[in-house]
Amino acid sequence: MSGLVVLEGRWENNRNVSVRSLFDLLMDMEFESIHEYHFQHFATGESLRAIINCFCGPNSRKRYVYIGSNGDENGFSGSVERVSRTHLNNTLRNYLGGQIRGVFFGSCLFGNERNAEFFFDSDNGIPQNVRWIAGYGRSVDWIESSVLDILFWKRLFETKRRSESMNEADLISDVCEYLNLVAGGLVTSLEFQVFRRRHGHPAEPEALIEWQ
Repeated sequence: MSGLVVLEGRWENNRNVSVRSLFDLLMDMEFESIHEYHFQHFATGESLRAIINCFCGPNSRKRYVYIGSNGDENGFSGSVERVSRTHLNNTLRNYLGGQIRGVFFGSCLFGNERNAEFFFDSDNGIPQNVRWIAGYGRSVDWIESSVLDILFWKRLFETKRRSESMNEADLISDVCEYLNLVAGGLVTSLEFQVFRRRHGHPAEPEALIEWQ
């Protein structure tokens, strides 16, 4: 199993654009089945809370969460209403299970250092079992960001399968090194970044990607 939960808001009102087909293809290529991950649309902050509680909660065996939607520095859109970063933080803090290791924000502008500091806050942030968060610091093209999304998860699954005993810190470092090597220009132009909890100071985000 990939251990991945993909949650998606609606990108456009009159078009059925979705990342689902991309993740179906990735799962088929990596695991020979499109059913090796869980996909769910969310419409509101409350529906997002219910989904995370159900599929990523204490009784779940999932390890990673991908949230894809239109966004900005302070939140993103469900299919019906906007979800603020405060609402998301409270949802992750209160409902996320201890097995989750990483959260990927597939939204414009939301994956910046300011938000990493907000989510890693020692008093009010998300659980410390979440070792890393990833996302984009600028407004991004849907196609270009989708390519980078797939490269990220492809490398993570391949490395994890090849080195099952690798800890999460080394695993995510390997993914970032790979992205710099094969897609450094794209990573830089989209301001894609992965923030890991700094060793010994888990409330401090450590940026793992050096933009070219």
